[in-house]
Amino acid sequence: MTTITKSVRLSPEESAEVAQLSEQTYMTESSLLKKWVLAGIKAQKLEMAIQQYMERKTGLRGGASLAGVSYNRFLQEVEARNIVVLEEDRFAERLEGLADMFGDADLQEAILKLNTAAQ
Repeated sequence: MTTITKSVRLSPEESAEVAQLSEQTYMTESSLLKKWVLAGIKAQKLEMAIQQYMERKTGLRGGASLAGVSYNRFLQEVEARNIVVLEEDRFAERLEGLADMFGDADLQEAILKLNTAAQ
């Protein structure tokens, strides 16, 4: 496998911290930095996918694909952030039926607002 060298500029204090952690983890500084970069890439992809999901630019499956994780893992991450998951296509229609069934005026008003916003 071909590798490419990238460099980063650290302050003397940051460099000393890397050296200390390298000793504590019994990893070379290079291996430790690579581990952190890969973890950072993974975390950034997940954050970007969650942002796309929150902006309704993608669904759960698309978000999972963007993040490079399984559907279940992405769903867990979304739920862990207390983001409401409304994936069912007929959700509003079914909710409207429940509002009518129970005669809930507040819920009927909320559904009307939801339908108006969706148009």
